[in-house]
Parts: sequence; C-alpha cells; structure tokens
Amino acid sequence: MAASHIQGVQSQGVGTSLKHFAVNNQEHRRMGVDAIVDERTLREIYLASFEGAVRKAQPWTVMSAYNKVNGAFASEHKYLLTDILKEEWGHEGIVVTDWGANNERVDGLAAGQELEMPSSNGLGDRKIVEAVQNGELTVEALDRAVERILRIIFMSVDNKKADATYDKEEHHHLARTVAGETMVLLRNEDQLLPLAQGQKLAVIGPFAQKPRYQGSGSSHINPTRLDIPFDEIKKLAGDTSSVVYSQGFHLDKDNLDYALIEEAIKAASEADAAIIFAGLPDRYESEGYDRKHMRMPANQDQIIAAITKVQSNVIVVLMNGSPIEMPWISQTKAVVEAYLGGQATGGAIADLLFGKVNPSGKLAETFPVKVSDNPSFLFFPGEGNRVEYREGIFVGYRYYDSKEVKPLFPFGHGLSYTTFEYSDLLIDRKEIKDTDSVNIQVTVENTGSLTGKEIIQLYVRDVDSTVIRPVKELKNFAKVELQPGEKKAVTFKLDKRSFAYYNVELKDWHVESGQFEIMIGRSSEDIVLSDVIHVESTVALKTIVDKNTMLVELLSDPQRAPLVQGLLKQMQEGMGGLT
Repeated sequence: MAASHIQGVQSQGVGTSLKHFAVNNQEHRRMGVDAIVDERTLREIYLASFEGAVRKAQPWTVMSAYNKVNGAFASEHKYLLTDILKEEWGHEGIVVTDWGANNERVDGLAAGQELEMPSSNGLGDRKIVEAVQNGELTVEALDRAVERILRIIFMSVDNKKADATYDKEEHHHLARTVAGETMVLLRNEDQLLPLAQGQKLAVIGPFAQKPRYQGSGSSHINPTRLDIPFDEIKKLAGDTSSVVYSQGFHLDKDNLDYALIEEAIKAASEADAAIIFAGLPDRYESEGYDRKHMRMPANQDQIIAAITKVQSNVIVVLMNGSPIEMPWISQTKAVVEAYLGGQATGGAIADLLFGKVNPSGKLAETFPVKVSDNPSFLFFPGEGNRVEYREGIFVGYRYYDSKEVKPLFPFGHGLSYTTFEYSDLLIDRKEIKDTDSVNIQVTVENTGSLTGKEIIQLYVRDVDSTVIRPVKELKNFAKVELQPGEKKAVTFKLDKRSFAYYNVELKDWHVESGQFEIMIGRSSEDIVLSDVIHVESTVALKTIVDKNTMLVELLSDPQRAPLVQGLLKQMQEGMGGLT
C-alpha cells in the first residue's frame, strides 16, 4: 500500500510521491479535491524537493496523487508528469498511481502515467486497446509507456540477489542510530538533561509502554522488533527500582480518569524528575482525513499541567507526526520531540535522555504557538472541492519571518548538550554573474565539554528585490561532528538557483542584479553571521512601456534610464533651466 505522505528516495528501486497536493479532508473527497496552486509557488515550494530527488537519485517510480491540481487530475496531468517530470527533469522511470487513484486509464497513459494500481482486472487494458484502435491513443504513446515499464522490470531482474539475507540486529542498531540523530531537543532549562544514573524517575503516559513509532493507515509495517521506552529507560537508569511507571491517562479517549491522575501525581511528587510521554494517537492523525486543530487530547494537556504543580523537573517526550500546541510549555524544564521514530524509538529516546547520544536534530518545520498563526489558516480546507493555496510562497518560516509572527519553535531549531561558536565567514568572490558559482566558508567550533553534531544553515536574502520575496530562504545546510575544542571549516557552494526566483513570464528561474545577503544561522531565527555579495543578471527582462508608464519606472530601468535622463535634460534646457 502507498504511504500517505511524501515517500523517501533512494537510488535503487524506491519511488517518490507527487501527492503532497492531496487534500484528504475526508476519504471520499480525495478524487474530487482540486488544489489550486499558482505557478511560482508550485515551482519554488512544492516541486523543488521532488526536483532534487528526481535529478540526483533517479528513483525507479514516482507516484501520482488522487486529487486534481489546477483543474486536472494528478494521474492525468501532462504538464506535471511529462513536461516537467520526464522532459525537464529527465526522469527515466515510471509513474504509478496511488492505490485507486486512476481516473481515466487512457487519459492517464497519454499524460505520462504508465502503471495503474491496483489492477482493474483487464478493464484498463481493454480501454487502451480500444483507444488505439479508434485513434484516440497513438501506438507511439503506448510504446513509450511499455518501454519504460519493461526497463524497470529488466532493472529489477538484473538487481535481484538470490538467497539474499540481512542481519536484523545490525539493522535495528542502524534504526536506533538514525532515530537518535533525528530527534529534536526543543527545550532544556537548567540543563536538566541529560539525566544522571541513580535518579528516582517517574515515567508517565501509555506511550512509554505502547510507543507510537509509525504512521497510521497504509504506512503500517511489521517491525522485526520494537523497543519499549520504559524498558530502555530502566536499562540505562542504573537502579531499576528507582524508575516507576504510571499510566496517567487513556489513549483511546480524551476524558480524564481521576484515579490515574492521582496515581501519576503521587509517583511524580516522590521522584527527582518526571518523564511524561505524550503526543498524538492514531485517531488524531492519519491518512484519509486532516486534523481540524493542533491540540493534543485534552487529558494529556491536563496531566502535564497537573504534574508540573507537584514536580519542578518535568520532561515531556512527544510522539507525533506533526506540530502541536503546547499550552504547558513554560511549566516544563525539558521537551524532546521524538516524532515517529521507528522500531528503535524507545532505545533512541533513552539514549538521548541519559546522554549516550548528544541530540543533534533540527526542526524541518515551524511550530506555531496556535493554529491560527499558520499561514494557511484562513484558506484551508477551502470551499466545496476547491482548495486554494493563497499563502503562495509564504509557507512556514518564510511567512513567520515576513509577518514578524513569533513561533513557538522556529524552523531549524534544535538544542545540544554542548555549545557551538561560529566565526570567519568567507565568500571567495564578492561579485559574480548569475552563471557563476560561489563558495561560502564558515568555521564552527565545539566550545563545550561533550562531543556533538551541529547543523549549519545557510540562508540568502535579496536585499533590494523588485518582486515579492521572503525575508530569507534556506539554500544549503551541513551537519558536522566536533570533539570538544575542535574546529572545522564548512564550505557551501551556491549557484544561480540559490539567488533566483521563478519568473512565470520567462518560464524559467531568474536572478535580479543586486546585493544578496549571505546569512549563517543555528535556526531561521538565530542568525549569527552575515555578509553581502553582488550578483549580476545575464538575462534582461522585457518591459512594456506605454503612455501610463510612470517616470520612476523608466528611471529605474538601467537600459532606459540614460535615454530618459537625456530627454529630461533637454526638456529642462528648453524651459530655461527651470525645474
């Protein structure tokens, strides 16, 4: 079955999905929803990540969505599937429908969709034969689709390994390492974390015994084994008798259970610290429907509030697939965003809590204070079956920066148990043409006492843009590991796309001549170094001049300004030098 979110990309045999545009407010609405996205937003925000994956990794398959995009079904969208994916990006694999996302088989095949899934038991094939026979579909179009499918079949056979085996324990260890690298330490007041062995701990919440480690619906898989957070915490605590568990609340309902609350309060009040496992149960987020708010179940918010009244050292570990509101945040000492960490999530959480792993994850999304702060709040889920992406390019941090709206946690945020200092921002060329590339170097030093990893983020700002652009945009990042006292120079390479916006009239990426600020940050909010570079455009935009064109517009045009200034001088001289 197909996953409900954009799938990961690997270099062999794994597909991506163009179903980011699927707006599945209700399961029965999937095929009818029309996502309206302007061309510039489509290119700069939603297609950009797919473009990089396709161009660099050449995934064997790409999945088309259920819904419409700008009036055409994604499974029949020639502009997306053929013009962009196949011709512009050079994708050599096949396009497969999401399960049941086929609308009209012949129209889909003509648009660039090769494989219908699941099988329609010959119905789609008969339609294709009839379409070729009556001239509706060309033999050439059918041949192209067949050739692509055969190519993938042959590649699959060529890469098949007889009697293949794998080491389950080694893979589980890898899963634990990856989970530990991706979890984000959001808050750590008074350096409560990492915990020391021998502390008396109260572990509260059913997620500690039954972790939510994967998404819901068709993304479900059967793990080879599953780490239980409570068990893993006991292993690292030193004295297992010093760690007690209390349920605190029910996962299958939102109402309070006062007996469970009293039990949790007692356990927390007798401990040195309380670790509360909270988050979103399956019934709150899944494929097939959208969340109507960003709150956790009320009983979870209330248990956290109750525990903070009797215990000053409260650690909240979150298990959720997307941002949540945190009305209790100021009463807690530490918050760990574990997300849905896979089968080894329990061990990875314990590693992070006790400092076996130094947290190094950074948020890949903005956490707003409340749902109404979100840029799409006024426009989603739209009216009828039409959803307009009216926020345009101002998605995530681009919006919060431009509107000066303070988020709960900014994009790129993530704490460590050590500290890092940035210095020596160097730009190897301060003036370039848009056809050139430039190298940016920055030095990072671990100024703390523990080995740690830091993600350095590079943002670019068009200083004097004449088109609407965000305050800054992330253009590159790098993760480095540093021993205490160690320094490393990190180098980024920027090219035309790093400075460009998508010009819908050119149907291409365009750079305006002028100053661009290079910004190095720990997050989108925490910019620590900056410098400027001048970029000269090699493409002149055509401007239309008519009787209503304003003088200031002509004077701002480098090509027309000298002529206009000459005419103004002649007019001034003809008027006797009057101004």
